[in-house]
Amino acid sequence: MDPCFETATRLGRAIRNGRLSSAEATAAHLQRIARINASLNALVVVDGDRAMTAARAADRARGRKGVALGPLHGVPITIKEAFDVAGLATTSSHPPLRDNVARSDASLVARLRAAGAVILGKTNVPELCMDFQTESPLFGTTRNAWDARRTAGGSTGGGGVAVAARLSPLEFGSDIGGSVRNPAHFNGIFSLKPSEWRVPGRGHVPDLPGQTRTIRYMGVFGPLARSVADLETALRIIAGPDGNEAEAAPVPLGPTPVFKPGDLRIAILDSNPLVRVSADTAAVVQATARLLGKAGAKVKRAAPEGLDWQQSWDDWSDLLQYEVRALQPLAERERFFARTDSADPSTRSVARAARLDMAQFFAVLDRRDRVIRQCEALLDDHDAWLMPVMPDAAFVRQKSSEPLTIDGTPHPYFFAGTSYNFLANFTGQPSIVLPCGFSRDGLPIGLQLVGKRWGEAKLLGVAKALEKLLPPCPVPPDYAD
Repeated sequence: MDPCFETATRLGRAIRNGRLSSAEATAAHLQRIARINASLNALVVVDGDRAMTAARAADRARGRKGVALGPLHGVPITIKEAFDVAGLATTSSHPPLRDNVARSDASLVARLRAAGAVILGKTNVPELCMDFQTESPLFGTTRNAWDARRTAGGSTGGGGVAVAARLSPLEFGSDIGGSVRNPAHFNGIFSLKPSEWRVPGRGHVPDLPGQTRTIRYMGVFGPLARSVADLETALRIIAGPDGNEAEAAPVPLGPTPVFKPGDLRIAILDSNPLVRVSADTAAVVQATARLLGKAGAKVKRAAPEGLDWQQSWDDWSDLLQYEVRALQPLAERERFFARTDSADPSTRSVARAARLDMAQFFAVLDRRDRVIRQCEALLDDHDAWLMPVMPDAAFVRQKSSEPLTIDGTPHPYFFAGTSYNFLANFTGQPSIVLPCGFSRDGLPIGLQLVGKRWGEAKLLGVAKALEKLLPPCPVPPDYAD
C-alpha cells in the first residue's frame, strides 16, 4: 500500500494491526511533501524531525502489551497554522505575531495527540483567517491542487490542498464563514463543520494572545479528509467541552445511524436569491438530486418557510463584525460610520457594526434565534438539506477588492464568496461537504449537507449513504502518483 493514498482511518487500522509502521507512513508523507509541496505551498511549517520521533515512539508503543492504542495511533496529520502546536510558531499569517511561539497545544491538538496522531506540520492561512483565498503576507500564496492559477480556498486553504494532493490524510481547520468548506469544495475533498460550540477553540487565533476573547459566536473547528469515515473518527476525538469556554455544552454525539438511500428525505436548494450559482454548479446539484432520487431517496426542492435571505446574511455579517471590531479603538471604527449607503453589502455591515451599538447587537441575536427556528423546522421534515458550497468552482486568483464574477455577472467579493456558507454558521448547524461532480473545465464541485444543531451523528449517517452513491474521492491529475 502507498501510505500517501490511504485515508486516515485505513492508515490507523494498518498501523494498529502491524501491517504498516507509523515510521513508514510518516516518512512516506514527509518524502512526498519534500517532492511536491514547493509547487503548492500547502504546508508552511514541516516538523519532520519531531514527527519521525513521534512515529517511532508510536511503533514502540504498539509492540508493548497492555497499551491502549487510539484511533489515530501513528497516523500522520496536518494542522492549520492558526492553532497552537507546542514549540511551533502560531502567527495566523499576522505579521505582528511572526515571533509568537506556542507554549502548549490547542485543546484540539492535545486531543489529537492523545488519540495517537503524529503531526507533520502546519498549513497556510490568509491573514487572521479572514479570506476565502489563501494569500499570506508571511508565507505567500497557496495554489489550488487542480489548477495552480486558481484559489486554494480559505481560510483553511493550505490544509485543503494538502489533503487533496495526498500530502496529508487529515487536516484540522476552523470555519466562521466557510473556511473548512470552501477549500474542500475547491479541491475535491470532504470536510465537516460541526455544530457551534461542539469543539473547543482554546489555542486558536484570531483571538489574539493575551487579549479578551471576542469570537464567541459562529466560529467552529473541524476536519478535512478524503472520506466520511475519517470525518467521523476525527469528530469523535475532538468533540466536547474542555472546561475553558462557558458556551460549550456536554451534548453527547450518540451513535451514527446506518441509512439506506431509500430511507432518506432530502431537501434540495439549487440556488438562493442572493447570488445565482453557475450553470456548472446547478448541473451538479441537479445530477446529485437525480442520483439520490434514482436510489430511492425522497427528494424535494425546499427552503425554510419565511426565511429572509438578505436579512440573514446582513445579520451574520453584522454579528461577525461585532466580534472582529469589539476591541478596536474608536478612532479606527469612526472611519466607517458614514459608509452605511455603500453599494457593497460587506461595507454597509462594517459601518453598522463599527458603532458597537448594544441594542442593535441584541437585535441581531434575536433575529438569529428566529432564523435558527426556521431552519430547524425545515429539518423536522427532512433528514438533511443539500445545497451548494460556493456559487462556482475555484476561480482564478484575484484581488479581494475586485468583484467575484459568476457566469459573467459581477458580485461584491465578500458577499458572493459567503452567500451559501454563511447560513450554517449563522444558525450553528453542522454541515458536511462531499465532492459531487466537476465543472466543464474539470474542476471539482462539492455540495454541502446541512443537519440539525447537535445532529452530527445523523448527518454523518446521511453523508455515508450519499458517499456510497458517488465516485471515489478524486485525485488531482498532476498529483496522481
